[in-house]
Amino acid sequence: MYRGGRYPREKSDPPFFTENERAVSPVIGVMLMLVVTIIVAALASSFAGGLSDSAEPAPTTAFDINIPAGENTGVRASAGSLAPPAPGCVVLTMIAGEALHSKDLQIIMTYTVPETYNGVPTTNAGKIIKHTLDGALGSTNTWSAGDDPFIPQVHGYPKGTSKTGIGLPPGNGMVGVGTTYFGTGLFKVGEQYWFKDRNAFLGFDVDDRAAYGFQEGSVVHVTIIHTPSGQTVYDKDVVATW
Repeated sequence: MYRGGRYPREKSDPPFFTENERAVSPVIGVMLMLVVTIIVAALASSFAGGLSDSAEPAPTTAFDINIPAGENTGVRASAGSLAPPAPGCVVLTMIAGEALHSKDLQIIMTYTVPETYNGVPTTNAGKIIKHTLDGALGSTNTWSAGDDPFIPQVHGYPKGTSKTGIGLPPGNGMVGVGTTYFGTGLFKVGEQYWFKDRNAFLGFDVDDRAAYGFQEGSVVHVTIIHTPSGQTVYDKDVVATW
């Protein structure tokens, strides 16, 4: 019933202040969500900043690698010699960047055995050989002719016989003296480093053509990882040359 310019309230009507309470509740909920979001974002930012501060940056560098495919002939360079490397040497040259200690590097070679060699099926056709040289490993971790090349291998590169390679004194390439090995050297810009034996570098017998089909034009994928930062500093297909 209409009285005095307004309708009377019925008993079933809610109190006048109820509508105001309903308006406040969503605002409080939104504010709480904003506060929680800001706190979570701040924690995530702090955590990410801590990770970036602790991680070592990757070095800026560039390498050139030459893998010969010809017969392993010729007179090898003697210890301390700065003569050109023998024909059977794998040659690594740092062409740019800061000096790197070899103990901080892993060199990973991946080679897929071709189906045929000179038209004849190879013994290990289609198999993948993955071999890793790790500067952190000592002279007891060596490749030898009896190793199974089809299981990924991780080896050092010590001074020794033609099967186990030789050491790495800075500046003279990998023809070193004494007990030096891969993990003791320092790679510098403009200097050549020689891996005297391709077998020890690649992880298989290069000269067994019928088994592995290695020849001019064969492709070896080479990856070099800087282990302190976990970053890859070289990752290319290297084509073997005669």
